[in-house]
Formats: sequence, structure tokens, C-alpha cells
Amino acid sequence: MKLQRSAPEKQGVKSQAVIDFLTKIKEENHELHSFMLLKNGKVISECWWEPYAPQYKHQLFSLSKSFTSSAIGMAVNDGLLTVDTKIVDIFKKEAAELGNNIDEKMKKMTVKHILIMGTGMEYENWEFWNNDANNIKSFLSAHVKNEPGSKFFYTSHATYMQSAIITRLTGLKLVDYLKPRLFDPLDIDPYWEEDNLGISFGGFGLNIKTEDIAKFGQLYLQKGNWNGKQLIPESWIEEATSKHINNADNNANTSIDWSQGYGYQFWMCKPDKIYRGDGAYGQYCVVMPNENAVIAITSNVDMQRILDLIWDILLPALRENNEPNDSRSEYNKLLQAQKNLSHLKNKINWTAPAFPKICGEFATANGDSKIYLDINENDGVVEIELNKNKYVYGFKNGEWSNNFSGQLWEPKYKYFRNKTYCEWKPEENILDLILWFYETPPKNNMKFKFNKSKTKITLEIESYFIGAKTLKTYEYSKI
Repeated sequence: MKLQRSAPEKQGVKSQAVIDFLTKIKEENHELHSFMLLKNGKVISECWWEPYAPQYKHQLFSLSKSFTSSAIGMAVNDGLLTVDTKIVDIFKKEAAELGNNIDEKMKKMTVKHILIMGTGMEYENWEFWNNDANNIKSFLSAHVKNEPGSKFFYTSHATYMQSAIITRLTGLKLVDYLKPRLFDPLDIDPYWEEDNLGISFGGFGLNIKTEDIAKFGQLYLQKGNWNGKQLIPESWIEEATSKHINNADNNANTSIDWSQGYGYQFWMCKPDKIYRGDGAYGQYCVVMPNENAVIAITSNVDMQRILDLIWDILLPALRENNEPNDSRSEYNKLLQAQKNLSHLKNKINWTAPAFPKICGEFATANGDSKIYLDINENDGVVEIELNKNKYVYGFKNGEWSNNFSGQLWEPKYKYFRNKTYCEWKPEENILDLILWFYETPPKNNMKFKFNKSKTKITLEIESYFIGAKTLKTYEYSKI
């Protein structure tokens, strides 16, 4: 079930404003992956930057939190708990096992405190990569420095506990609890990462499509009602999207959008009455009740700058409320501006030098990492064993190729699909391999630097996040 589409002018919005926004994105070189703008419940602009595309799910990071708090609202409506229920009363078994290891302030902590990031903690006490960890006990045994509710401290562990609450009270994983209540009615097919206890991470780990983000925002704009059915209580929507705690003390710059207050896993925005869910690197669900508008974005950007562009360019246009008209001339310009957007090289390099023929295995001095290369003139494959994980990438000479393989920066999760582009640089003896993981924000550049005899390799792996580059280097010899 897709959202309805409309020309901006039919909804009283000038196409030129959206064109101006997209132009600014290009001029300032922001790495948006997708953009969708809704007005009056209809999509008036949508675009994806290749290799990202409408059919792919995208990693949401902390935008996941807003979905998790929605589940708590449903559980409250079902009478399973209240926001004043104490956390230790839900996890009595773990609390009893910990005994005197539980902080006295922890015993005062309520569901509302974890919803508003007011735990009183000043650090995160979990080990979500450790297969032997119990993230419920690690939360309950953490030191609580401040009185719960007195101070804002942003922690995904608090949201994880919301997910654990749903599982404890219903016997269902968070994602399964939400499936018939939220995801199925909105026609969303989610994937949610989980820990070794089988509990959805809650604070991150949700993967859905851009249009799914837009649907979620539209659901909140409609006060929880979808096709005549109340999926989330209207009273909960009002409560969740209102300011409950001050977070300005956590930022030196009180003019940024992360200093305007916090609700139940929703951020208040600088423009009055606007709120959002957001995730690291620029995953957004912006809800504008007074403008009857929603914006969904996935990206790898300077997060504040993108919000400022929304407030400066799009918000005034959404507030104009021009008379609807059927003129297509301006809309056709917008359609053209939305076409052929790409982060990939626009032209395939048909004159790229032929690959050297290389077939062999290489290993680091301590043997903890290996590379197997099988390359001929026109294509090749590289298999890398690193940190006890294996990655396989295929590539062609001078053109983009689709791949289904592991990911170097976060191998435990299911981000397999990527596009690869590879060229041989004979003057430097470098095999230059670019990897775009188009279901998550980062991209990697892998440079295989060979010695003249091609018996040694220096592998440089560059990971790119919001313009910053992380470089890791490994040395290999042929075996």
C-alpha cells in the first residue's frame, strides 16, 4: 500500500521551493540517500541518490527509538503497565538476583524516566557485542548518579529496556509485538537487529524503506489514526511528542535542534510545534502538524545543516498555503530536478587499464587476516578474512557491479548488498576498489597497494561518515 502522489501545486506548495532545496543540497555537496516530502497526506516530492533506491530498506540508527516508544504507548493502552511503573517491578527476577548490587536510585526509576532519557545515569553499562552479556542486568546494576527524571542523558540502553519490557510483558519480541499493531496496517516489512537474548535492540537496529518512514510520520500527524483505525491512542501521541525534559544543558550551543527539549523518544525542533525522530548520520522523520506535512530523509550528512535547510527553504513554502492549481509547468521542472541523482561516477571508464593477472593467497605476519585474490584482465574477486569474519567482493574493470556480501565495518548484521567499482592504477601498482553499501550510510574505499613483484600488499580501508575519513591499514605477504 503506497501513499498517494500529487503535484506540489495541487497541495498549495510551490515546486520551486523544493527545487531550491535540492539545488542547495547539490551545491553544498550533502550526501542525501533519499528524500520524501508529504503535504496533506500526499507525496509531493521524492527522490533517491543512486545506488540508493525506493525498494531498499535503510538502517535507521536512533530513529528506531520513536518506533519503540510507540510500542510502550500501545502496551500502556492495553493496561500492561503505566509510565509510573517502576523498572525493578517489571524485572523482579533480575532485581532479586542482583540484590544489593542495585543502586537505590535505580529502585526509583520508572518507565517514564527511560522514555524521556531521564535515567539519572551518566554512562552506558551494556555490552551488546558480547554473546554472554545480559543487557537487562547490566542496566539494572549501573550506577545512577542523579535522581531519575532530574537530568537528560541520551542512552540507547534506556530504549533497549523499553524493548525488553515489551518482551517481558507480552512474551513477544518488540518487532513481533509491533507487526500486527503497526507494521502490518502500514504495510511495512521491517528487519530489527537483536541481542544474544533475542531482544530487539530498540534504540537502534530497525531497517525499513524511506516510504515506511514517511508513513510512520503521517500516522503521528494523524494522531495515531490510519484508515479509520486508531493504531496508537491520540492521547499517547500528544504526550509522546510534548517536551518532558530539558536537554539544553547537554549542549554548549542552545540554538541547535538537539537543545529544544525531549519527549518520549522524540526531539522537539527549533520551529515551534514541530518534532522529529532522528538517527545518526542523518536519518529523519520530521512531523509538522501546523503545516500538515511530513519529511522523511535517509543520509550521511551534517545533521544540523540539513535541518537548517529545511527550516530556511521548505518550511516557509509549506506555510504559504497557496491556492491549489493544476499547472504542470513548475512541477515538470521539479520532476526533472529529481531525476538522475547519483553518488556514483556518472560515466563508466571504458578506457580503464586492464587488470593484471593475480591469483594467490596473502596473509598478515601473525596470520590473523588473509586475502585471496583471483583477478583476470576484465574482472576479479577478492576474499578477505578479518576479525574472524569473511567477506567476498566481486568486481569488473571500470564499471559498477552488484554484490551480495559481508560488510567490513559491522559484520554481524545483514547489510549484504553493495555496489563495487574497481580500477587498476599501473603507475602506482594499486587496485582501487570502492564499496557502496546502499542499505546503510557508509561507503568504503579499499586500496590494495602491491610491491613490484606483487608478493606483498598494503591494504588501506577508508570508511566515510559525514565527510570524515577513518583509515585502517594492514600488511600482507604472499603465502
